Amino acid sequence: MKILEIQTINVTGKANVQFIRIDPEDTSETLSKILIEIMNLSWLKNFDKDYIASSFEERAKITIQDIQAKFKACDNGKVTSDAGEYVVSELARETLIKELDYLDIPLAELLGKKVSGNPGFDFHSQNKLTDTVIFGEAKYIADSSAYSSAIKQINEFIADKKDIKDIYDLQPFCTDKALERANKGQKGFAAAFSAKSTSSDRIISSITAMAEFNALTAYNELILVAVNL
Repeated sequence: MKILEIQTINVTGKANVQFIRIDPEDTSETLSKILIEIMNLSWLKNFDKDYIASSFEERAKITIQDIQAKFKACDNGKVTSDAGEYVVSELARETLIKELDYLDIPLAELLGKKVSGNPGFDFHSQNKLTDTVIFGEAKYIADSSAYSSAIKQINEFIADKKDIKDIYDLQPFCTDKALERANKGQKGFAAAFSAKSTSSDRIISSITAMAEFNALTAYNELILVAVNL
């Protein structure tokens, strides 16, 4: 993948808002790399207790099988709706790690009990400098940009306290300070979405006009990740 731009968006709220645009480039190659990354369970070595690593491994194996089947259905590199959200999630997650130097936390579905269709946020990370947990939601729509769906979903998840519910599963990965801050409302969010050929200026203008976006600027951090899919 290629990072096309990273820019800061000025808002009236307290949040530090960043906009990042990604080009997956060769989609077939990107799908292969994403699958390799998802199948890499080296993060299990971070656990001191074998029984915890074994538990996470068994959860992850089932999800990986489901993702493999969905990626296999992507003929000639054309991303299907089933695979699209995984592509957007993983590219956004990798961008936070590699470009912003945030914490590397596996996709949420690899950590949970549900095989697919994670009932909480799609991915997570942590700003190492500020101890801010990032709760990420990814949306893919085949024929249009999906920023509206991602941002609205984040607001709905906050109302349902799904960010708070996710904290338990993040204990092995995030610092105690970051989790305590998240529980008290000091947290950040990432909205990752398929963007088609819509210009960045138009996307940003449309997003900042949304009431749901402005509600999110009350938090510490907000990252918008547009993926050219």
